[in-house]
Amino acid sequence: MPRTRPIAATRGGTIATAVGVTILAVAVIALSIAALREVRAVAPGGATAQPAPTYSFARTPAASATPTPTPTPTGSGVAPALGGAGAAERLLTVGADAMWRATAGTCTPTGQAGGAAGGPPAHVERSADGGQTWQNVTPANGSIAHVRSLTSFGGRNATAVVDTGAACTTTTMRTYTDGQFWEPYPDIFATDTYLSATGSVVIEGQTVTAPCSAPSGLRQGGGGVALLCDGSAYLRTDGTWTPLVGDARALAVSDAGVVVAHADAACPGIRVTDFASASDPVDLGCADADAASPLAIDVIPTDGTGGDIPTIALWTGDRIITLG
Repeated sequence: MPRTRPIAATRGGTIATAVGVTILAVAVIALSIAALREVRAVAPGGATAQPAPTYSFARTPAASATPTPTPTPTGSGVAPALGGAGAAERLLTVGADAMWRATAGTCTPTGQAGGAAGGPPAHVERSADGGQTWQNVTPANGSIAHVRSLTSFGGRNATAVVDTGAACTTTTMRTYTDGQFWEPYPDIFATDTYLSATGSVVIEGQTVTAPCSAPSGLRQGGGGVALLCDGSAYLRTDGTWTPLVGDARALAVSDAGVVVAHADAACPGIRVTDFASASDPVDLGCADADAASPLAIDVIPTDGTGGDIPTIALWTGDRIITLG
């Protein structure tokens, strides 16, 4: 007959098994409750769960000194921003039927430091009442960013050598509509007179050497070509630059010669001198103007009966002063 297991041993095994199952069940229930609580903790509408913290066992470096900006290398071949003698340079030209003025502005080609917004743009104005009121005639499309020259012609029209577009391309523009519209004239530009983007002097399309490294205020008229260099006014005659006067601030060229606005210890403002003859200059008076601020002058055209003494328009501050 087969042997029968002792009843005591079977009960013990059954009891042990039952206790083990019970403990396991309790553990499962406890874990389920913990998990349920965790889920409720991030339920919608509750507090936002924070990301698990991260730990780094690397040593924290000591505080470093304030970083020094890396200097821009010189001689890198990058051309300087355009702008001639500066964005604040003033230009004034007087015609028989209109007066024009401009602040030169500046133009920086796209890709250079500052991009197309490297400085204030040019501002061009026109007056039909002798400078009492002015109308803004700067092209609204921003096509004129920097003015290199400004000349009245035909009584009421104007021509200008300007920098245009994102590349700051230099060209000649004209207006026959009182400044309402400006159009490029590349054929005229080819024989125009202006200071180039590199600071060289271009006279009627030909590049000539300037009497200094940073010329400004270039003007042309029937009396020749004149400019400012190292604070002095120069007139070009027979291929040579002749100095006229020091401490010069602005100049104009007419059919009769060159008129220069310059500082003078005997004048509390600005002295204006006519150099129709370099050897015999004529004093046109002491104007109430700030010699340290940008200014511009031009000779007011006459009908030929005004005598030998020119009448000068001087733009200082927000005023137009006449002398002569």
